[in-house]
Amino acid sequence: MDAVKTLLDRYGITDPVGQNTDPLGQDLEAVFFNQNLQAMYDELIDAGSVSLVDALEVGVAIEETDIADLTAAIASTTHNDIKTVYGNLLLGSLNHSDAFIANLAKR
Repeated sequence: MDAVKTLLDRYGITDPVGQNTDPLGQDLEAVFFNQNLQAMYDELIDAGSVSLVDALEVGVAIEETDIADLTAAIASTTHNDIKTVYGNLLLGSLNHSDAFIANLAKR
């Protein structure tokens, strides 16, 4: 998150995620300024809250989307700093996807 925030600041892009914190300053949940992102987030939270299997399926869907989006984003930029951050995020999404799929197979 810090690396992405650095890129947002470096390239003058508004952070699409706000923070919703409790009185102790702990994050409660993501709040998106973009209403489409907020609706998608809310829908995925609802879908994944039904059962463990549903949560794992939502996790797989999110990671598959991230992998496709990051692959396209890497191909579309010429900035090495952006490619590096996207590449690291891509590796994380691949690992997460494998973990979700393995856990889903156990159920």
